[in-house]
Amino acid sequence: MQKKFLKLLLSSQTVLITSHISPDPDAVSSALLLATTLQQNYPEKVIKIILEEEPTQDLSFLAGYVQIKFQPLTDSLEKIRPDLLILLDAGAFKRVSRNDSDQVKGFVQQHNVKTIVIDHHEAEGKDIVDVYINNKRPATAEEVYVLCFDDLKLNKPKGYAQTALLGIISDTQRHKFDHPGYRETFRVVSELLDAGASIEKLENELESYNKNELEALSHLASNMKSSGKGYSYTFITDEFAEEWRKAKKSHLDLKKACELFGNQFIRNFENNKWGFLVYPDSVGGEGYYGVSFRSLVGVKDVAEVARQLGGGGHKPAAGAKLTAKTTKDAIKQVTSLVDE
Repeated sequence: MQKKFLKLLLSSQTVLITSHISPDPDAVSSALLLATTLQQNYPEKVIKIILEEEPTQDLSFLAGYVQIKFQPLTDSLEKIRPDLLILLDAGAFKRVSRNDSDQVKGFVQQHNVKTIVIDHHEAEGKDIVDVYINNKRPATAEEVYVLCFDDLKLNKPKGYAQTALLGIISDTQRHKFDHPGYRETFRVVSELLDAGASIEKLENELESYNKNELEALSHLASNMKSSGKGYSYTFITDEFAEEWRKAKKSHLDLKKACELFGNQFIRNFENNKWGFLVYPDSVGGEGYYGVSFRSLVGVKDVAEVARQLGGGGHKPAAGAKLTAKTTKDAIKQVTSLVDE
């Protein structure tokens, strides 16, 4: 696949790099790592990074972050007219555009845009593309690092070490999860630390919270419930979300609180080893809800649960989007499925 990747890259003058909606640090890091590396090694090519949505965390400290454009992907495709589209940390077009994935896919097919996917999630539900790279590493940033620097021997751009390390430690939650490829991951991390990257500095950048986020965390904690069937769940009520909106509080702060609570508490409540969190998705629009699943490794394949709801992810961490009238209805959709 490395040879096919390089062949498509060399035959393309304009490259558009994108990643999934609700981008996490691995999505942003892998996009920046690939873009800055290609710019360093192929200065004659036009390399653009387009993401439809901003991340919940402030990642502007990363080298090259200012070049990311947050705008509709369909508009960017029409304007940039790329020869090559690269999807990172996402295996399907529906993951890179919230409302226009069919138009994105249609543009690619109509204009014969070559497409590459570099991902590390479960492969079910992926679209057919020209090149698909997925070695199921713990993070897409690691996939990009190995491809660019180990396989293709490309020159490393300024800031690469901190960018790659952020993607790895964020998606592994600082190596919290068991993974069969741990030796390779620790080898890469060691190289990044030797190159001057710092886990402590990255954690200090990420672990900063405001009053609104703490308020949302308190709300989630007060709604935490044990199902009595081996899983726990919590939720953001419609009333809380509406008051949040009326107060003009950032939807990114609310999403960040949901991510933090899901990662830290949902699978570690009482005797439950997995669970989920439901929240109104203001970005998706009225009647849309997000659900995040978390599980201890080997307890529950939440990626399979998410797939049945139209989403996806990893076996211990996954998510999906639902349409429902209320938060209560959204929760019922999930419990009806998992209680079968």
